[in-house]
Amino acid sequence: MYKDYSSFLQELRDKSNIIDVAQKYVDLEKKGGRYWARCPIHNEKTPSFTLDEVRGTFYCFGCHASGDVFSFIEQVEHVNFKEAVQILANRAGMEVPNFTSDYNKEKKEAERLKKERLYGLMRDAGIYYHNNLMAQQTGEVIDYISKRKLTRSTLKTFGMGYSSGYNELIEFLRNKGYTNEEMLECGVAKEKNGKIYDFEAGRLIVPIFNNMNNVVAFGGRVLGSSDFMKYKNTEETLIFKKRNELFGVHTLKKAKLTENFNCVIVVEGYMDVISLYQAGVRNVVASMGTALTIEQARMLKYYNNNIYLCYDGDNAGQKATYKGIDILRDAGLNVKVITLIEGLDPDDIIKQYGVNKFRELVDKAISPSEYKIRAVAKEFDLSEPEGQGKFAVKALDVLSELSTIVEREAYIPLISKLSRLSEQSLTKQLNIMQDNVNGYKESKEIESQNEDRYKVKPSVNNKYFKAARFLIYSIFKYDALSIIKEDISPYLTEKEHIAIYDYAREIKANNKNLNIDILKDLENNSEAKLIADGKFEEIPDDCREQMLNDCFITLKIDFLNIEQKELSLRCSEEENVDNQNLIRKQIAEINDKILELKELKRRKNGK
Repeated sequence: MYKDYSSFLQELRDKSNIIDVAQKYVDLEKKGGRYWARCPIHNEKTPSFTLDEVRGTFYCFGCHASGDVFSFIEQVEHVNFKEAVQILANRAGMEVPNFTSDYNKEKKEAERLKKERLYGLMRDAGIYYHNNLMAQQTGEVIDYISKRKLTRSTLKTFGMGYSSGYNELIEFLRNKGYTNEEMLECGVAKEKNGKIYDFEAGRLIVPIFNNMNNVVAFGGRVLGSSDFMKYKNTEETLIFKKRNELFGVHTLKKAKLTENFNCVIVVEGYMDVISLYQAGVRNVVASMGTALTIEQARMLKYYNNNIYLCYDGDNAGQKATYKGIDILRDAGLNVKVITLIEGLDPDDIIKQYGVNKFRELVDKAISPSEYKIRAVAKEFDLSEPEGQGKFAVKALDVLSELSTIVEREAYIPLISKLSRLSEQSLTKQLNIMQDNVNGYKESKEIESQNEDRYKVKPSVNNKYFKAARFLIYSIFKYDALSIIKEDISPYLTEKEHIAIYDYAREIKANNKNLNIDILKDLENNSEAKLIADGKFEEIPDDCREQMLNDCFITLKIDFLNIEQKELSLRCSEEENVDNQNLIRKQIAEINDKILELKELKRRKNGK
């Protein structure tokens, strides 16, 4: 067994080779001593994501993401440190130890019971809203339902309801035994002047169910003409995280048991889902707005590998479609885009043209590349030669995202038709653009040749130790993790410092407070004992951030100095003149960065 949690983290790190971990997410190519790939954190055309197996770190030259194997999992899986540890432990066949200093069983059990209590409150609130709607005979809400042509069966399926006033729900829930604090915590109530009131008062209520059929939030639709926002949605709570939910997933889950559909359609709004469902289209969900997330993409993958995006055709919808395409592709899903009639949403199409028209649009769904090309075409006046040329260049750039020549050339006829330029001239231009891309790739390969031969063992100096120890001390004393937003692990060169830093991140991930005494738990870590027993000067509140950032800059400079030494050694042994020049260029760039950091530090200190 492990002596402490830090010992476990160190063994987990040793067993989680960053190359082995990363290649489950991206295709790696070894060039010299480093591995290269297209970044899994941001979308890119040319590989700029590099991994250092010796140090166990990664760095992206495109988005500047960096860190160790734990940070890698945090960023690609969109999880916190604790969850990243669990993922790596599962893969390594290790059980996460249950140290009393790190895991509070009572607290976990209390949180579980609290969640159950909140689920119960939301269920009861949903029942109240629904019964209230069904009891209405006249009024704005009945007029709205009639206008939307919503049947009683549909209202029941989606649990739709009505909030007629500010106090009725509050009194109902109090009589059920729920407290004001619980109502506020669930988001069904807000507080004003010491009194709480129904957050959705006067609105049509649309419950949001999770995939376990629990009500986790409400959307409230304003009735009639009003200056108020159209929809008011429950803010994020203990049981509701917007990025993790899809509206309509409970009906999709049920439909999957009885229907054999070949795709899942993703739309923008609640009413689009409801209208389509009522019309017989059951394989549909909404992304809770236009911001599709990686968590939602993973949920969609469970139901089908073919995802059809059906957002509105306005600027916001187009941007969301572009982003959604990349997120869904990164999740390994097949993507198509449904092009709607201009100015209409799915609900409008159902009402004006019928469900068969919508199904026809689904059948005509186009590839992401075609969608992007047609979207680009709208940016230019294609009746003029200048507009035709600019469109063609931008449209050809879309094709650079495609991996094969066959795929790229398949879209040449479409670009030719839209631009009125010959396929021959477009093919020639595409080849020129591709040659430029390939040339850039070759230069990147030269840069990374033989890197493993020129590793310089970090010679950690006194400045490093002083800065690193003070930063670690400040993490536990002043919660420096909240002050310094960047991940500092890439700049820590001592194993014991890295272990302490991981330990701090784990504590934060469990929503626990950091204090110096915790360091004494790491009995086998000599640096932890030294820092815990060390005499560090107290930092006044007004200069704390500056001092911490100064220390962080010192670590960065030390790291860059090591990189510079490695490159200098490579350059001295490199025989190829072109390669030497490339290395010298890298050295110069690092030197500029060091000078920039020193100048930043000088300015902050007023020197």
